[in-house]
Amino acid sequence: MRLKAFKVGEELREELRRPWGLVITDDDVEAGKLEEALKNMNVHTIVTVGDVTTHKFLERGLMPRLAIVDMKTLREAYHIDLRKHMKVVREVVNPPGHIVSTMVEEISKAFEEEGGLVVVRGEEDLLVIPSILALPEGAVVAYGQPGIGIVLIKVDKDIKEKAKELLTSMREVELDDATVPY
Repeated sequence: MRLKAFKVGEELREELRRPWGLVITDDDVEAGKLEEALKNMNVHTIVTVGDVTTHKFLERGLMPRLAIVDMKTLREAYHIDLRKHMKVVREVVNPPGHIVSTMVEEISKAFEEEGGLVVVRGEEDLLVIPSILALPEGAVVAYGQPGIGIVLIKVDKDIKEKAKELLTSMREVELDDATVPY
């Protein structure tokens, strides 16, 4: 099957490496500052992107409404079965370095219907962008910053505009889903 997707160009990679929100270091997470930050942000709805981030939330008793994972960390298999904590509500294909054009809709549906685990064949790293676009203002998207900790982004009009600008600046491509790694 052919997929329409947005491909990240080299010029955007540096922009996407910088944290978009509040950084909570791994040490701060262990010291309870993640919970404190979420309380201060007056958060009612959380979406996690990434296996390690999702696992850290679950370990701390923080249940995300939606968790987007690819069962890998740093491109290696992640050996903690997140399916025992949350039910799988959707399985999607998203090639590494891309965002499939239907991803905002997929995330929105999963979020609105019942929440749970969205398992990605390919890579979930860039799905922070469509998550921001799919979620209501006031929700928080949490993702991992490797070697540093967790980044919390509170969705508002400005961050939605930034995500939209980034998405529209990417090059549209067409791919065969059979080439997306498991």
